[in-house]
Amino acid sequence: MMDSLNIIYPSFFSGTFKRNFKKNNNNLLLMKVFTLIGFSNSGKTETIVEIIKELVNRGHTVNAVKSVHIEGFTMETEGKDSWRHWKAGAQTTAIRADNETTIIIRKGLSIRELIPYFQCDYLVLEGFHEEKAIPKILCVSTIEELNERLDESVFAISGQISNELDELKGIRVINGLTQTKELVNLIEERAIDSQKLV
Repeated sequence: MMDSLNIIYPSFFSGTFKRNFKKNNNNLLLMKVFTLIGFSNSGKTETIVEIIKELVNRGHTVNAVKSVHIEGFTMETEGKDSWRHWKAGAQTTAIRADNETTIIIRKGLSIRELIPYFQCDYLVLEGFHEEKAIPKILCVSTIEELNERLDESVFAISGQISNELDELKGIRVINGLTQTKELVNLIEERAIDSQKLV
C-alpha cells in the first residue's frame, strides 16, 4: 500500500524536493523549534499556553504540535463521513469549514516529516521526549519525576517543582506561569533552527 505522504507530495522524501524546499522556503529555515516534556498534572499545558501568548506578544508567529501516546488514538469519529471515507480506502482525508481545515494523514509522522508543513517563527512542541536533538523544557511536580526525565537536552525546568527549586545541576528552574518572560528569554536563546532537524 502506498504511503499517504507520497500521495500528497510525490517527491516528499527525495533529495530534489529537500533542496528546492530549502532554497524556496527561507522563512522555514529560520523557524525555531523547542519542546515541553513531562508528566501529567505537572503544569505542562498551562506553561505552553503562557509561552505561546508571550511569544505572540513579542511579535512572533507560533504553531504548535502535540504528540499523543494513546494506543488507537484518532481524530476521527466513528460513523462520520470522513471516517467512512477512510474506511473505504482514502489514505488522507480533509474536513473543511469556513473557520478551519483539518487534514488527517493515516500515518504517525516524525518531527522531521512534520516540520515542512509549518511556516512560522516558533514551532512549539509538546512531547517528543525521545528526540534528543530538540531542546527541552522539562515540566515536573517532584524530584523523582525530574530525575527520571532529566537529560542533556533539557535547558530549563518548570512545572510545580519551580515552587521548591531555583536551579538544579546548572539548569534554571523557572515558573512558567509567573516568570513567563524570563522563560521565553531563555527559549529565544536556546530553541534550535529547524534546518538542523530536517
